[in-house]
Amino acid sequence: MKKLWIVIVSAFISTASFSQTQASVTQGQSKKFQNMVGYWEIVGEQDAGGSLEIIDSSTIILRFMGEEKKLVQYKLDFSKSPSWFDFSAQDSGSVITIKSLLEFVNEDMLKWQVFFNEERTAHFTSSKGEMLYLKRSRNKSNGAYYTGNK
Repeated sequence: MKKLWIVIVSAFISTASFSQTQASVTQGQSKKFQNMVGYWEIVGEQDAGGSLEIIDSSTIILRFMGEEKKLVQYKLDFSKSPSWFDFSAQDSGSVITIKSLLEFVNEDMLKWQVFFNEERTAHFTSSKGEMLYLKRSRNKSNGAYYTGNK
């Protein structure tokens, strides 16, 4: 599993500058996207200080081991079940695209399966990819959901 995290880190850690995020949310699905806005921390065995921060439709930031990557481009397709979440980030001058599946477990928990160098499956599976759980983090100062705005 440590090798997988090395792949994640190498895919997202870079000193290169980012172009403006190009976003794509399937038409008619903006309400579901709004439910995702917030700060999501990876929990469980994979917890290594990782998080996904969705500020708005043009700003999504992935953090891991103290480093962060702003997604260059993404596509969220809520018409599929589970939803398809494909995203790209810049790494050492090249853009890497990752395919994943995403599903709300409840209002404050996401199930996220990320596929590295392999085809995405139509449904969650234990035979491919890396399964992650993300919990919505509450801002400790006022108990409200953290949305990137201070």
